[in-house]
Amino acid sequence: MKNFFLLVGVITMPTLCLCQNFYDNPPVLTSLNKTRERKVVPWPYLREADVFVVKKVERIIDVREKQNQPMAFPANPFSKVLYDAVQNNTLTPYENDSLTSVMSMNKFLSIGLDTEVLTIPMDPDDPSYTRDTFVVNPFYVTDRVKKFRVVELWIYDKTRSQYFVRIISIAPQYELKIGSVNLGWQDLCVLKYYSKDDKDIRHVNINYDVFNRQNNMVELTFDDWFEQRLFSSYITKVSNMHDLSIRDQTEFKDNGVEALLEAERKQRELIEREENLYED
Repeated sequence: MKNFFLLVGVITMPTLCLCQNFYDNPPVLTSLNKTRERKVVPWPYLREADVFVVKKVERIIDVREKQNQPMAFPANPFSKVLYDAVQNNTLTPYENDSLTSVMSMNKFLSIGLDTEVLTIPMDPDDPSYTRDTFVVNPFYVTDRVKKFRVVELWIYDKTRSQYFVRIISIAPQYELKIGSVNLGWQDLCVLKYYSKDDKDIRHVNINYDVFNRQNNMVELTFDDWFEQRLFSSYITKVSNMHDLSIRDQTEFKDNGVEALLEAERKQRELIEREENLYED
């Protein structure tokens, strides 16, 4: 009997020695290196002849929504990831959704600089004697960029009988202020989401972690976040004859609630169209 236990010990001892101790390499120390080594998984090939339906959709992702708060994770805020990538010439900023007009670096760095008018009293005995001075406030991207405008294509592949959603571009948005006047949300620039070369958002996202609320052992990158569509958003525009966003259409121009309800209806239409195509 002693010989039996001795034999079992001799067999299992090498296995126990080879087992990695969890505390020797905790995930908080090793995840960064693993993320840096990840590569972008290309989209599956799609023949043009297999495309049956295409719909262009624009939607807004607001990082202040509870579901999107991981995008503002202090270690890797998504707005700063994109902003730094443009500054480092890893991403190319564009003027508009055509993705043909490249924005100069000087213009990119100057966007978002707010001018504020300060009234300075010149005479303590005469309150009416003042002087106005202009102060330029620096652009802090994590404080100013709170929304992202996403342009995507909903593509129905008749061979696979499947809808594919392909993001074309992402535009960080900030609130433009001139003096004390708020001019609303404006695009900082437009960035290409995926392309044949490496100068796109996917090749940047793949190397940056996003906070995983459910399990810190599971590594989650911004590429996973967008490809798995873990974000919350609302539709602002669906391709139409007049090329108008929902809020610019006459029936929704002065009614924000109705515009949001229309956005929900458009989302249901896309889902129901997919289900109807399966039935046909």
